[in-house]
Amino acid sequence: MVSVFRVWAKSTVNGQRVLLSIKAALAVGIAWFLAPHMPGVADKYPYYAPLGALVSMYPTFIGSVRTGFQTLLGLLLGIGVGGGVLLLGHPNIVTISLAVGLGVLLAGSPRLGAGREYVPVATLLVLIIDGQSGVDAFSVGYAVQMGMGVLVGLAVNVAIFPPLTHGAALAQISRGREVLIRQLQDMAKALVEQWPPEHEEWAARGYALEDSVSEIRGAVHEARESHRANPRGLLRATHRVVSEGYNDLAVLEVITFHIRDLSEVLAAAIWGTPLDVALDTELCGPLSNCMEATAGVLLAWEENTKVQDAFEAAQRRLANFTTVLAARESNDVPSLEPGVAIALDIQRILAALQQRLLASETGLIPE
Repeated sequence: MVSVFRVWAKSTVNGQRVLLSIKAALAVGIAWFLAPHMPGVADKYPYYAPLGALVSMYPTFIGSVRTGFQTLLGLLLGIGVGGGVLLLGHPNIVTISLAVGLGVLLAGSPRLGAGREYVPVATLLVLIIDGQSGVDAFSVGYAVQMGMGVLVGLAVNVAIFPPLTHGAALAQISRGREVLIRQLQDMAKALVEQWPPEHEEWAARGYALEDSVSEIRGAVHEARESHRANPRGLLRATHRVVSEGYNDLAVLEVITFHIRDLSEVLAAAIWGTPLDVALDTELCGPLSNCMEATAGVLLAWEENTKVQDAFEAAQRRLANFTTVLAARESNDVPSLEPGVAIALDIQRILAALQQRLLASETGLIPE
């Protein structure tokens, strides 16, 4: 039980989450304090102000703005549907059912986002509460208190360290590079081991490689979201970091695709599945050196040290591998030659890395 709690805490409790919880608690407290002082009939429904503050709490400021106003839009739409039914007369089982059905239908609009679920709920509450009293006090109080709570939430979110998550994106990109480095190094080792190799876990990492790219994509997208309309973003040089993140993501997607292809071809050459191909033993040594050198380029990029030297070494290893591949007699080449496909994959990996590293040196980062 203790270990489960530790795993949960490690995966969910972090600095940004703690800060968000503190801001949410503060916003709810302020909204609750202000709610009884709202004018008119709104002071009779103070409990909706903390709800409005809570729904506007989002890890990024632009996300808070979007969620808050989508909630208000859904709320007002639901109030409009309920109010329209009340204009026709006292609600009954038929009108309530039809109104809620209409609310659910309107909630299907993707533009409402987080506010979709509030459309039928607001419709039902208005019909039940205002329908019993015969006045529209609840509708007005509900809308005013929720709106005030949303504004309080936005004010707190922008006033207290609106988060910039570019650091998390950079960390995720770094972890993605490490995954690719390990995959290339493990395949390089497998090539020079006695076949079938003792270490074969690399052959089952296809989904792990894709998951790594998906995590990078999510982190980079969140970094961009955290930068939008964020006052802290105007004071810090984060725009370039976000742009570089998208460029890194594009390169890593290309590299991951080709490394997955390399993994499948090499696994087929070793175990004969899912393709029936054979890799000549003369190619194993040069290919292992080539993969190790390609991993070295990724490692140099990760550590930001002697990148050009590592790239030139990888190019030499690739040239040596292709020379050995071309020197083999054509009548000894099997019908499905994996060496050619592997050489092409490595060449395209290095080309993608060269383009990325050149962009870093020149400062020409695509927007």
